[in-house]
Amino acid sequence: MNKIHTGIAIILFFTLCKSCVSDYIKGGDNKVISNYEKMIHDNSFTTANLESEYKEVTIKVARIPIKSYEFRYKFTVENNEYSGNVTFDELPKSYSVKVFYLKEDPNFNCVDPQNLLTTEKGKNYSKKDLYWGIAWGVLGLLSLLGFINEFRKKKNPN
Repeated sequence: MNKIHTGIAIILFFTLCKSCVSDYIKGGDNKVISNYEKMIHDNSFTTANLESEYKEVTIKVARIPIKSYEFRYKFTVENNEYSGNVTFDELPKSYSVKVFYLKEDPNFNCVDPQNLLTTEKGKNYSKKDLYWGIAWGVLGLLSLLGFINEFRKKKNPN
């Protein structure tokens, strides 16, 4: 059973390595960057209503719980209803929010296009995904070498 778990771990490590390196090579999505830039330039926005139900997400960082709140919102453009999602670090005081949308396609919308634009552009020069890919690859290689070493020990019980 231990060999199966080790094999699964090795496959997982190399899959994560490939995924991270692929993300690094791909960089930011130019179409998404262009859409965020259009939203900001056109300044096309409206007010959306947050739904009363939300999802509370708690993650622990160094045993300290950090909460966030995921809301869905709805808004209307030219008598058509659209929706989206937004995450807050604390519960909002108001149930209405300013939403930016792409004039050509209001289905492409968000609350903070400038922040998302900065994040997407950052993928073009950030080395974070590359470093993670290298780390996963090294971990995968070390696991593979340990796995091979275990087989050699069992063949030569000297």
